[in-house]
Amino acid sequence: MQICEELAARGHEVHVATKRCAPVEAALAGHGIPYTVAAVGNKFNPFVPLTVARLIRKTSAEVVHTHHSTASLWGSYGAWLTGVPCVAHVHAINTSIWLLSATRIIACAEAVKEHLIRQGRPADRISVVYNAVETDNLAEADAPAVRSALGLPPDCLLVAVAAHLSRKKGHAVLLEALSILRARHPQVRCVMMGEGSERRTLEALAERLGLTDVAQFAGYRSDAKEIMAASDVVALPSLVGEGLPLSLLEAGARSRPIVATGLAGVPEVVIDGETGFTVAPGDAGALAERLGQLLGDSDLRARMGAAGRELVARRFARSGRAEAIERAYKEAVAAKRGR
Repeated sequence: MQICEELAARGHEVHVATKRCAPVEAALAGHGIPYTVAAVGNKFNPFVPLTVARLIRKTSAEVVHTHHSTASLWGSYGAWLTGVPCVAHVHAINTSIWLLSATRIIACAEAVKEHLIRQGRPADRISVVYNAVETDNLAEADAPAVRSALGLPPDCLLVAVAAHLSRKKGHAVLLEALSILRARHPQVRCVMMGEGSERRTLEALAERLGLTDVAQFAGYRSDAKEIMAASDVVALPSLVGEGLPLSLLEAGARSRPIVATGLAGVPEVVIDGETGFTVAPGDAGALAERLGQLLGDSDLRARMGAAGRELVARRFARSGRAEAIERAYKEAVAAKRGR
């Protein structure tokens, strides 16, 4: 939605096609972004390109901009049917087979671009446009109020995680790390924000590890940014598949130090030893060690948080993103005409 608003501010007409999803539809309507609900979310439905083609003709679209693999697969074929270019936006490390018909690719991080090149995608057809977050005029978090609302002690050492509850996000590894940590930091608490298929499994693991008073499964939180801002450390223990996680950019914008696994574009925001620490995926001991190092040193947290804030403001601010996307559109249009 931010990209849509930024492009509209530059004079473009934007229309969103989405599968049925009430929260997304409400948000689009609330932001005044025109949208159509269509059956576009199934890799095994070969009629989706026809749906996309009808939408292209209905809206007189000149460029199709897709997000994630299913949209890129069918969106590019729908664009091909109508003769317009397709720009496929890649947000994570995954197979590039879904991008074969895209006119141009946008990668969310340099590491994602390199991954696509290793799979045979031409480097000169890939633009890197970093994920971006708001960095100006951010309100200060009322940490005591946030912690009180969550039922947490005001003097606890708080670790925040914002990620859907799936195996690849590594919550189980974090729970193991917390069981190690609490021996040295009995006041540690962890708020895990997000829903997902692994919730019951993770809750059972927390109970087995004796962490029911340490780990809180908060579900979906519209105030996730405020909770991260009220934390001492933000963590993301993913095992596979990351691109450039927005939760880490939001944490950095709010001067929070980060401990995360060094996957894909994560080291582009978590500079090991400067804005936080990176650890190997699945290494609960290393995760506990680095979290403990930060939780035990308030000066280190402050220094790394300030460095993270400076990095995000310099590299991942929203200003300039729409212009970079616009350049990718123009290059795609030129390439399509050239062919």
